[in-house]
Amino acid sequence: MASTSAVKDILVIGSLNADIIIETTRLPKRGETIATPNDRTGYMLPGGKGANQATAVAKASLSEEKKILTRARLATVFGNDGHVEKLQDTLKSNNVDISLCLQSNVPSGQAFIFLEPGGENSIIIVGGSNNSWPETLPKKIQDAIKSAACVLLQQEIPERVNLAVAKCAQAFGVEVMMDLGGEERKMSKEILSCVTIVSPNETELARATGLPTDTKEKCVKAARKLIEKGCKQILVTLGEHGVLLVSDNEVITHPCWEIDPNQIIDTTGAGDCFRGAFAVARVEGKNPLECLRFASAASALCIQVKGAQPSMPSREAIEKLISS
Repeated sequence: MASTSAVKDILVIGSLNADIIIETTRLPKRGETIATPNDRTGYMLPGGKGANQATAVAKASLSEEKKILTRARLATVFGNDGHVEKLQDTLKSNNVDISLCLQSNVPSGQAFIFLEPGGENSIIIVGGSNNSWPETLPKKIQDAIKSAACVLLQQEIPERVNLAVAKCAQAFGVEVMMDLGGEERKMSKEILSCVTIVSPNETELARATGLPTDTKEKCVKAARKLIEKGCKQILVTLGEHGVLLVSDNEVITHPCWEIDPNQIIDTTGAGDCFRGAFAVARVEGKNPLECLRFASAASALCIQVKGAQPSMPSREAIEKLISS
């Protein structure tokens, strides 16, 4: 059952990574060695799609009056290396509840992010502790699912965990939003039937359906193919072309927020920011178009700051952009 308290829990179950940021003018060719344009790169920032989305939820939840309408809770698996302390401290400083998190005896997950001029990125992920989930969901996580207003999932933890979470949520009538970002894998009909909203970008939507997605009309057609497999809505992010929310009988669109290209610094966390902010708006009871507007504003702010979690905007900043 959904949370009935004044503060509603948004539970994010997913990955946590130490993001190693490498700024480069271009990617090397096979067999080629290149140098970075400066020596102030190769630094670590906290990341991982699960932790990013939990941070986005937490930052978007605190109103200007310091009222928290939704609470971010994260269930992830910490590693046993030197990154853990910073990863934990960052989450706590952003008001993410980490009381559900687990511990493993393997190193933290890592993402090596190659950041090119203009903010475009390429990423190599090392799963690490993100692949060390127990065979069965711990009771404390099952209980947290039961009391949540919404559960967010991604594809950077084992598929068996996502399926167990989705089934548990479905049994208690809790909405699940499934981000198709992360590891390239097919979604089974079994998990699709447990999920309320599936959220791919256009590339992930094409991969999931085998259909072209090079126009909005084709994206809608592909989205409805996924709906036929059991989920209720498809939330498609289209980068500079905006976003689509597709259901059986309706398509709602919202354009991308106009940003000066010179202000775009890092797009790494934009999708996670969008999904986290969308979940906050939805749980607060905003209508679908308001949800898209709130999330679009959040992601427009996100891409103007370097790093995934550091770039997640505050509620105050999001509302200021919307009202401007």
